[in-house]
Amino acid sequence: MVERSEKQPLLEKTRKSSIRSEQKASDRVGFFQRRRRAKSLSRYYAEQDELLQLYKADDDLLQGFDKQMHSEKSMHDKAQAHKVDSILSSLTFILNVCLLFGNLTAAILSQSLSVVSAFIDSAMDITSGGLIFLSLRAISNTNRYFYPRGRHRLELVAVVISSIIMGVANIMMIIQSAESIINKTVHPDANLPTVIILLGGCSLKIVLLIICLKRGTTSSKTLALDQRNDIITSLVALSGAYIGDHYWLYADPLGAILVCSFIAFSWFYNAMDHIPMMVGRRAEQQQISRILRIAIEHDERIICLDHIMVYHTGAQAIVELHIVLDEHLPLRVTHDITEALEDKIRALDFVERIFVHVDYRCDGDAEI
Repeated sequence: MVERSEKQPLLEKTRKSSIRSEQKASDRVGFFQRRRRAKSLSRYYAEQDELLQLYKADDDLLQGFDKQMHSEKSMHDKAQAHKVDSILSSLTFILNVCLLFGNLTAAILSQSLSVVSAFIDSAMDITSGGLIFLSLRAISNTNRYFYPRGRHRLELVAVVISSIIMGVANIMMIIQSAESIINKTVHPDANLPTVIILLGGCSLKIVLLIICLKRGTTSSKTLALDQRNDIITSLVALSGAYIGDHYWLYADPLGAILVCSFIAFSWFYNAMDHIPMMVGRRAEQQQISRILRIAIEHDERIICLDHIMVYHTGAQAIVELHIVLDEHLPLRVTHDITEALEDKIRALDFVERIFVHVDYRCDGDAEI
C-alpha cells in the first residue's frame, strides 16, 4: 500500500508527463488547426459568459415573483409592443409608397436596369410591408372564441410569404437583365434628378433602419432587413447606372443582376431561417439551459427531471417538462409545486406555453 507521502511525487510526475504529452500533441497540430481550436475555445467561453448573464437576468426576474403582477405586466408589454410595431410598419408602408413613385420616376428618366431593379424592390417592399401590417392588425383584433390561443403565428407566416415573394420577383429581374446583355439593349442615363431621388430615399431608410434595429422584435427585424436591402440596392443601382452611363455600358445590367441576386439570396435565407420555427425546430441550447436551471432549483422536493423538450411552432417556444416527485406527496402539494414551476418558466420572454407532467419514478436519462 502506497503511503500519502509517497503518492505526492508520483502524482506530480504523472502530471508533468501528461503536460509533456499534450505539448507534443500540440506541436503535431498545424497552425490553422491551432487557430481553429483557439477560436472555438474563445467562442465557448463567450457563450458561457452570456449564459451566466442570462442566469442573472432570470434571477432578477423571478425574485419576489408575483404571478398576477407579471401576467398583467406581460399583457401590457405585448399590447404596447404590437402597437409600436404597427406604427413602424405603417411608417415603412408610407415611406415605401413615396419611394415607389420616386423610383418609378427615376427609372423612367434614366432608362437604367439597375434603377428599375430598385423600383421593383420598392414595389415588393409595399407588398411585404402590407402583409406584416395586416398580420399585426389581425393579431390585435383576434376573436378569442375562434382562436383561443391567439393568432401570433400570423406574424411568422407573413414574414415567410414576404420572403418568397421578394425572392421570386428579383429572380425574374435577373433573367431580364441577362437578356438585355445578350440582346445589347442597354441605354442608361444617370441624370441629376435620378441621383437626388435615390440618395434622398437612402437617407430616409437609414433613419428607419436605426429605429427598427433598436426595437428587436420579429416584425421590426424583418422591417430592418427590408430597410437594409433598400439602402444597399439603391446605392448599387446608382453606382451601376452612373458607371454604365459614363464609363462601361454593361455595368448597368450587371449592377441590376448584383442587386437582385443579393436581395433574392437574403430573402430566401430569411425564409429558410423562419420556416424551421414553424415546423417544430428545437430551441437554442441557452434557452434549454435556462429552463433546466429554473426547474432544478425550483423546489428541493423535485427528485429528478425525467424528460424535457423545448421546441418552436412559432416565434416563441413550447416547453414539455416531466418532473419526478415522491409518490406519497399529497395532491395539493404536488399541484402547488407544478403550478409555481409553470408560472416561473412561462415568465421567460421566449416561452409561449409550458406543460409540466408529474411522475413518481425516473424512467431513464433526461431527453433534450
